[in-house]
Amino acid sequence: MKNLRLLIISLFLIFIGSVCLTHAAEKKTYHYKVNWLAIPAGQIELTVIKSSRRTKLIAKAWTTGFVRILLPFESTWTTWLDENGYPRRSRIYRVERGKAVLKEFIYDQKNGKVIRYKNGHKEKEVKLKHYPVHDELSAFYASMNTVMKKPGDEKIFWIFAKNKANQARLKYLKNENIRTPCGRMKTQKMQVTFGFQSELIERSKKAYLWLAQKLVIKAQGELTLGHVTADLTNLPCKGGNK
Repeated sequence: MKNLRLLIISLFLIFIGSVCLTHAAEKKTYHYKVNWLAIPAGQIELTVIKSSRRTKLIAKAWTTGFVRILLPFESTWTTWLDENGYPRRSRIYRVERGKAVLKEFIYDQKNGKVIRYKNGHKEKEVKLKHYPVHDELSAFYASMNTVMKKPGDEKIFWIFAKNKANQARLKYLKNENIRTPCGRMKTQKMQVTFGFQSELIERSKKAYLWLAQKLVIKAQGELTLGHVTADLTNLPCKGGNK
């Protein structure tokens, strides 16, 4: 009888624990279709996992179809954010043309230091002149939650890249209606100007974002040859997709 009571209590505690964990963490995944010019080029999955105090971002990208034959590529970029939305740690795993590379970054935002690792070995400790800083993924996520009132408004993000803090300028260009899985939608078109070559948006130094519902509905990076575009394919629609 005693063993039965212990078993019941244990099962009850496990149930309560699983319920608490379910409510403590919220997970959402956004799917993007990537085109180079008008050619299907790849897929991106952005997953946001929120708990009561922390947020984890996971961006998976890979080439597909004809582009994958020319450039076989896949990557998983994971960033753990602090309570202020800045990275505590970033982990970037890339496989390009059969060669795998793992890069890790530990951010000491309070003291303005970043420790960089490559394939498990410490490479460098960087002392920043400006901090706190974002990495590219956390800045992309922060842009989703940026509120601008009128065209012409700007916001500066400081991003760690190339062993220093770089400015990225987000400028509200205009309102624009674009085609989405939910029909035509009014968005805020933003221009992003990097002080460095972006790794997240195909080594671009300029990009455009179309924002609505605190989501990046569309992103476009300008390349030397044409541009690459990412379109959100699982945008939540009221009453279902149109």
